[in-house]
Amino acid sequence: MIDLKEKILEACARTEKLRRDLLDKATKEYFATSGLSGSPAAGDFDIAQTRTRSLLKRKLFSSTWISAISDGSVTDDRSIAAMALTFDSIASPLQIPKPSAYTEPKEFSVALSALAGAVVGMVVLTPLFRIGFDMRDVGLVLGGPLGAFCMVLIVRRLSRSRFFLKLLWRIFGVAERLPGYERRSHEEVVRMSIEQWLNLITPLLVVLCFYKSWSTDASTDEEIAFRRLGKLIYAMHSASSESLPVMADELIQEARNCGFEGLEGSPEFLSSVVGPQSVIFWTNDLQNKYEPFGHIAEGDQVKIERQPVIFDGKVMERGLVRKLRDKT
Repeated sequence: MIDLKEKILEACARTEKLRRDLLDKATKEYFATSGLSGSPAAGDFDIAQTRTRSLLKRKLFSSTWISAISDGSVTDDRSIAAMALTFDSIASPLQIPKPSAYTEPKEFSVALSALAGAVVGMVVLTPLFRIGFDMRDVGLVLGGPLGAFCMVLIVRRLSRSRFFLKLLWRIFGVAERLPGYERRSHEEVVRMSIEQWLNLITPLLVVLCFYKSWSTDASTDEEIAFRRLGKLIYAMHSASSESLPVMADELIQEARNCGFEGLEGSPEFLSSVVGPQSVIFWTNDLQNKYEPFGHIAEGDQVKIERQPVIFDGKVMERGLVRKLRDKT
């Protein structure tokens, strides 16, 4: 457990620069596909998210990433492909929240409201300045800009109200709206989502590489033993009856060399003297190596009918024991 934790910390340190580069590439891919600079539809964000997922997976299972994650222990394409299949079944997919949409009036509608505000401002402020300050020209100069400014603010604020939009559409036609998205705030959300996903996926990749390298090392000895024994078995199949004992003894020797246990001593078929029966006292911990025939209590004498198959310290198949009964 400690070894795996250390491997995760080391892999995170080795892939720090790779994660930053991949974060930038994935973010660019998302916005290049979504078309956020224009007027994207709702389905464009789903397409952008799918394209970003594809890019991330392709980069994560590239030779550069896997070599950095596994520290060079996983390099063959077959192991990487098997890890990719496992990754798809257990990893949570990247989820990027969609941007919050807002609506705004069209440019012509805003210009029309500014024109109306300028006219209203001059009409209202000119007599007010003339009556209050005896400054008619100041009212003419300030009335237009102030009226346009206030009218544009009022229209944009009230454009969120459906009732007001319907009313303005009937009167001025200023209710026509365009959908919009705030790119800057959404870019922060996208980068944060991808970064958090990468931080969660990196330990998962370390575990997959660790398990794959361990299982590959564990199965290598079995594959080597299988090839060696298989070669001798085929040789025995084509051997003559005179050379069969020699070939069988060679097969047993090779099995012993490969890691099979319980094959010490000379085979019985090479000896003219029948060896003594293998008798042991039964204990409950022997159930991992032998299968009892019938009921056997602890302390009973049992005869080994069949030896267990033990390879590299692991019981591949249990042997068989039978209880010795006293003859009276």
